[in-house]
Amino acid sequence: MTIMQLLMLLGGLLILAGSFIVAWLTGVRRSYLLLLSASFLVLALAFLVTFLFGLYRLTPLLSVANGLFIVAQVLFAEGLLQRRGKTFGVAFNVTAFLVLFGLYSFFQIYGTAFQRTIVINVGLAVVMGLAMLRFWIRRDDTLHDKLIFWTIIALGVMHCLRTAVMLFTGIIADPSSILWQATQIYILMIAMILTIEILASHFVESLDRLNTLRDRDRLTGVLNREGFERAVSGLCGEGSSTPVALTLLDLDNFKLTNDTLGHPVGDAVLMAFGQILLSETRATDVVGRIGGDEFAILSLGLDRQGACAMAERIRIHLAHRRFPEVSDGLEATCSIGVAIARSERGYETLYRMSDNALYGAKRLGRNRVVADGAPSAAAPGEVSRAGA
Repeated sequence: MTIMQLLMLLGGLLILAGSFIVAWLTGVRRSYLLLLSASFLVLALAFLVTFLFGLYRLTPLLSVANGLFIVAQVLFAEGLLQRRGKTFGVAFNVTAFLVLFGLYSFFQIYGTAFQRTIVINVGLAVVMGLAMLRFWIRRDDTLHDKLIFWTIIALGVMHCLRTAVMLFTGIIADPSSILWQATQIYILMIAMILTIEILASHFVESLDRLNTLRDRDRLTGVLNREGFERAVSGLCGEGSSTPVALTLLDLDNFKLTNDTLGHPVGDAVLMAFGQILLSETRATDVVGRIGGDEFAILSLGLDRQGACAMAERIRIHLAHRRFPEVSDGLEATCSIGVAIARSERGYETLYRMSDNALYGAKRLGRNRVVADGAPSAAAPGEVSRAGA
């Protein structure tokens, strides 16, 4: 390897390592980014030590270089898994390094350079193979995950082909040969492509996370008004006749609770109500806080009976909820209005219908559900309604 080749290789690896560090500094600071960066830095150091071995032919330098190659691969595999939300664990990683380096050291003393090289290549292929088994993509994975997976497979195929050539020919890769240089360039290019894919995925996920934080009400965990309106804008409109249920919910006498017991108590009620809404609705329902103590639920494909049953569950759940952590004997209730219409009529029409139903629930004494202007049937085991 010439000095120019070394500089190009080190430059490429440092750029890759630096890219992950920049991503860690500018986005969500995920640990896998540092692991991938560390793997490229260690790999660059391994090539530098290999170059020094070529100059001075000191056997300890060769041992250090191969040890660094092993560390780089183990860090890379662990980083990929942590990006996936999985891990080999410290014990496995340390054991993998000790076993591979131990085998290398054994063959350095009692074997040949060919045997050492084959052991390292096969051992690292096993580690990456195990990582890919845990990384395995599913049908519902994102395009980024699929691209990353198949790029790693392409990288592994080249690694295995190079090992197979060495195994069947008995010739150790010669850094001065065109074949060795071509494979190194190929591996570096695949590594650069893989880095771009991982970084793109990281920034897309960070953007999605920021959008989620922007649209989420931090106190209750449901969507804020802007997020709710954005979510429902594409669900109600022209060209669709899907039945849509809009449920408006208003905490009863909430201002009085705030004024007499204080805002911390009011916040506790809001937080509990947000949890109740999320627990009693479907995953496909859009739940939002559209005012101080006003909430809304948009449900596609839910008929009047289903929407009223959901509203009754919410009402009863809240009525039975106690708040001993903030105030002994504190109770909270809500009034609920439900409206059903076809989505083609638009959100504003549906909102007016549901708002009229909510007004009817308050006029009839609060702590009740009114659907399309008529009180819903009482659910079995329902608590008594105030003012009924």
